Amino acid sequence: MLIRAHGWTRALAAGTSLAEIARAEGCSEAFLRTRAKLAFLSPKIQTAILDGTQPPDCTLTKLVRLPLPLDWQAQERALGV
Repeated sequence: MLIRAHGWTRALAAGTSLAEIARAEGCSEAFLRTRAKLAFLSPKIQTAILDGTQPPDCTLTKLVRLPLPLDWQAQERALGV
């Protein structure tokens, strides 16, 4: 999902609308909105996710539901990474 989120944010930056991306992905705009924020996690958190070394409770469900701060160090503290 992290890799997909990066692809969506690149498409948005290139001018593709959220509706177009959702249609191409076969999902809702709400689904994209809640998951695209994964592309803005701190590099340390992203690396841990890709390496599979994130804390066990650092799940997609938690990442989608938790209101994460923009500050990377605050994100890391909130997620225990």
